[in-house]
Amino acid sequence: HVRDAITKTGEVSLDLVYRWDDDTTITVEDFLTAVMGKSKYWRSVEITVRETPSTYPGLQSMPCPALETLKMWCIDQSSPLTEPFNLFGGMPAPSTLKELTLCRVPVQLESLELVELEALTLINLGPHSMEVLTRILRTSPRLVTLVLEDVVGLRAPSTGHTPAIHLQHLHTLKLRLPVPTTRFLLSTLHADKLDQLTVIPNFSSIPPSMLFTPSLTHWVPVLQRIAREADRIEIAFDWFGICSLKFGKLYYIFNVEVFDTTQCVREILDWHLENLGEAVAALPAWLLYQDVCPSFGDLRHFSQLPNVTELSIAHTPLAEQVPSKLFKALGSPTRSKPPQWLLPSLMILHYDLTNGSKRSLLAMLKGRYGPRGSRDPSLDQLPPPPSLREIRFYGGIGKTWALPKDEAFLREVQLLSKGAHIFWMDEQHVFD
Repeated sequence: HVRDAITKTGEVSLDLVYRWDDDTTITVEDFLTAVMGKSKYWRSVEITVRETPSTYPGLQSMPCPALETLKMWCIDQSSPLTEPFNLFGGMPAPSTLKELTLCRVPVQLESLELVELEALTLINLGPHSMEVLTRILRTSPRLVTLVLEDVVGLRAPSTGHTPAIHLQHLHTLKLRLPVPTTRFLLSTLHADKLDQLTVIPNFSSIPPSMLFTPSLTHWVPVLQRIAREADRIEIAFDWFGICSLKFGKLYYIFNVEVFDTTQCVREILDWHLENLGEAVAALPAWLLYQDVCPSFGDLRHFSQLPNVTELSIAHTPLAEQVPSKLFKALGSPTRSKPPQWLLPSLMILHYDLTNGSKRSLLAMLKGRYGPRGSRDPSLDQLPPPPSLREIRFYGGIGKTWALPKDEAFLREVQLLSKGAHIFWMDEQHVFD
């Protein structure tokens, strides 16, 4: 059927899409073989396979002179990488090629002599040399999108000075590479018009100070501009040791194994607050904990931020200790002199009730916001912090579990929180 259809296309430009799924009845080899006779009319080719095929007919042998977009994906992460192979018969890529995406497809990049690209995405590839990559970037000054994730072999030069690479049209940059490689690329790249930056370093053995060095000074005005568009700072932790820090379209996701997670986050956060100006430092912050039990000291770290206004607590049955310990910390002031409340600007609380402790929550509200006489007598001289504006209950990660309402519990929550708006699965609860 593919061969019959392709013969009727004449000399029009062709956009080819092959996506594997469980119902696919034709192999990618047969698909490309059927359309190979029209390769000079191919405008875009997008191929998604489960496992890397033995060959890509046409793409490996034909020049494809009109090709503008090439996307090749292998979605099975366990599929072994095959030996690198050439495209276009080992000749340079067509001069028309503007967008290239390769995911677990071991194409030999050097022979392509890529120039004037507008989008480059390389994911789970290797080995490739930094020399080849920087050559591509230098000859693609109009690059708009650059994504580099888990590309093996990209090592920063050990000696010599690398001239700056100016990408004045770059809009989106995403790097998931070792810290030394990330630092080298950021120190080399200059992208004054960048709109979105995502950095995913692994701090399992290298502290954040090894990434945020003076070599990134030229990025400060760019990061200031991006972060100013944010309406808040989001700080998230999960039990896998994955942390994230987000200022709108400025996004860091990092793995921490050896170092203290809160300390790492504060180190990165402090660098940004010190370098990005007062507008960013004044942004409200949202703390999110998924199956993580923050200590009293962790919360005290973030209490030093000027404006933590939102807190999310979610947990699975494996982490039932999370809310009780966290709420105990929030329901009691510090032992410093004078004593202080943790997260004193807190206005909105999100709480996953799937396996959550109602008792711990009520005890926190009573200790933190309750009237004199209902709290510990030692707290009578310490005014309560400002009342919560909203308390939002939901069920399960992604809010997928329909919780049965407990009217008496909700009424007690509202009473202890001094009239906070109560939301149940994103809908405001109206009391009788």
